[in-house]
Amino acid sequence: MAITIHREEINEKSPEESTRFCRFSREAATLRKTYVIREENLSNFTARIILGFTEPKYAEVEPRIDPAETKAVTLSPLELEDGKPDVVLVISNPATLMKVLQVHNRASGERLESSCSSSGSAIAGEATALPYMEGKPNITLLCGGARSIGGFEEDELAIGFPYKTFTELADQLSEPDITDALCGCVMDDLPGHLVEAFEEMNFDKSTDHFHGYYKGRALRLYLNQDDDGSVTEMTIYLPIKYDDKKTAERAKESARPLITGKGFARTRENWLDLGFKEEFDNGLEKVARDKKQFDNSIKKIFDVFLHIAAKIESQNG
Repeated sequence: MAITIHREEINEKSPEESTRFCRFSREAATLRKTYVIREENLSNFTARIILGFTEPKYAEVEPRIDPAETKAVTLSPLELEDGKPDVVLVISNPATLMKVLQVHNRASGERLESSCSSSGSAIAGEATALPYMEGKPNITLLCGGARSIGGFEEDELAIGFPYKTFTELADQLSEPDITDALCGCVMDDLPGHLVEAFEEMNFDKSTDHFHGYYKGRALRLYLNQDDDGSVTEMTIYLPIKYDDKKTAERAKESARPLITGKGFARTRENWLDLGFKEEFDNGLEKVARDKKQFDNSIKKIFDVFLHIAAKIESQNG
C-alpha cells in the first residue's frame, strides 16, 4: 500500500467519518480503496502528532514526522498510485515477510534493524513516520489497537519501506521466481468445475495454462497447487511489444514500483513480460463453486492488472 505525506493542501475529498489511522490503512489495503486523510479524520490524537498534523504540547512523542507540517495523508493501493509515494506499507504473515526481508537483504546487503515497541499507533509511527523520517525500512509487530480496532489479524505483521528502497527490491526478482510463477499445474489435475468456470469466461485450456482474451488483451493464466492439490495461486501473464529494446527496458523500470511484491517484470529484446500473482488462501476451486462470485472475483483481478499495464504503457508509449 502507498502512503504519501502532503505538506500542501490538495484538492481531494476526505471521508466523512473519523477513525484510527490503522483502520483506514487496513481498509485501503484490503478493499483497494484510496483515502485522503486529514487531521479531523483521525480519532486518535496521538496519531495526529505522529503523522505531523500537530506538534506535541506536553511531552515529546517518538517516532513522529517532524516538523509538523502535514496537511493530508493519502493511502492507496500501490497499483492505483499515480505518483511516487513516500512510504510503501507491506502487510502480510511472518512467512511472507520473511521472504520480503530475504529479498531486501540481497538487494541492500544490509540487515533490517527494527525499532518496535508495539505500545500504540504502530502503523502510524513504526510503519509510516519512522521510515519516512529515517529513510530506512522498519518492521512492526503492530499494537493492540491495530488488531482490536484496525482489523489486523493475529498472524499479520507490517513493514514500512521508503519508496526508493522498495523499488530496489525489484532488482532481486530472480529467474527462479519467474519460472516458478509460470510453471502451472497440469490442467488435467484441476477439478472439472474450475476448468468449466474458466471456459465460460472464454479461456481455453492448454497443457499447463489457460489462454484467452479479456477486454481485448491476450492473457495467459497459470495455476499453482499446494501439496494438498488446492489451487492457491494464479499468475496472469501479459507480453507487451515495444518498438525497440531500449523502450522495453524503460518500461520495465516504470513497472518495478507497480508490480513488486505482486509479480514480475522482465524484458526479452523489445518485449516486456508482465506477471501478476494472486493468492487464494481457501483455494480457487472453492470460489469456482459459485459461478457469479468466481466471475466477479477473476474480472476484478484482471482489471487491477490491466490498470497497471495501461499505466506502464501510457508512460512509455
